[in-house]
Amino acid sequence: MTVAGAPGPDSPRELKVEFCGCPVQASLGVLGRKWTFLVLRNIALYRKQRFREMLRTTPGLTNRVLTMRLRELEREGLIEVVERGRHYVKWGLTAKGEDAIPVLLALARFGSKWYATEVFEDGVARSLPDIFTERYLRKVVRNLTAPLPRRFSPAGGRGSTPVVAPAPRAPPPPFATA
Repeated sequence: MTVAGAPGPDSPRELKVEFCGCPVQASLGVLGRKWTFLVLRNIALYRKQRFREMLRTTPGLTNRVLTMRLRELEREGLIEVVERGRHYVKWGLTAKGEDAIPVLLALARFGSKWYATEVFEDGVARSLPDIFTERYLRKVVRNLTAPLPRRFSPAGGRGSTPVVAPAPRAPPPPFATA
């Protein structure tokens, strides 16, 4: 990724960097797989961290597919084993997995507004504060906010530090389809 001195002819004018790939497409390489967001939802929002709990919470999800999704999410660094018992394993989110929570909440917000008749018994659309506690939403918002660099800070940069982008990583290996 390099700074765009002269964006390509198809690039939006607002784009400040030249991409060698699409960040949305790269994210969907793992997150776009069927059942993946529901597995993350189970761990992050429902606090269902064991295999059988996830199966019970997600009708239609099979043992085989859940096993594949857990392995993929673990390999990609979104989840990790946090406890291993004699007859069970518990998964938890990594820092990378926690960064996916706002995406989950955006999907919850969209579905709660536009598919309320399928989501709620009374069919009434709801906002996130109607669904989640204020404490939880504050935690998520806190994870989203990073201080802006001085040149973007409305207060002239007092107390702000530059946001540093992580080093680029190699593309993930292709996955077999499920």
